[in-house]
Amino acid sequence: GVRDRADEARSALGRAAALLSPAAPGRALLDYRRGLISEHISDAPQAARAAYRRAHAGATTGEDRLLLSSTWRHLAGLALREGELAEARHGFTQSLRLREELGFLVGTAPALASLAQTEGEPEASRLLAEARRLFRLLGGVPTWLADQLAPTPEPL
Repeated sequence: GVRDRADEARSALGRAAALLSPAAPGRALLDYRRGLISEHISDAPQAARAAYRRAHAGATTGEDRLLLSSTWRHLAGLALREGELAEARHGFTQSLRLREELGFLVGTAPALASLAQTEGEPEASRLLAEARRLFRLLGGVPTWLADQLAPTPEPL
């Protein structure tokens, strides 16, 4: 079942990591993917953080700014999950900055929505409105963001 697939994925990524030196091309992306598995499938935030930090270091060394924007965002998400608001805001801000500089529009709406979670009003509403605008302009992409950007109904 699902558990078997998760174990297979973890095992395959672990074997790949054992074969690649930490400085090998593609290693940072592999570490990032290991972080995703740890965070979203294994629900192991400490393992995810360690993998994201390795990926972050590799992306910094390899000057992979797109990957760096993703590691910033996921490290910030873990910080937010633990209530570390300042750390989360910093990471989400760095992710947004990189995505804007790169012109990575599909990743800008999620970055705006994530940053909004760390802000008070009226800034949070402004960030969400901008995320919604980009989401609409891109035809509802990324699709996984739709629920988060759905307008909240007005109280009766």
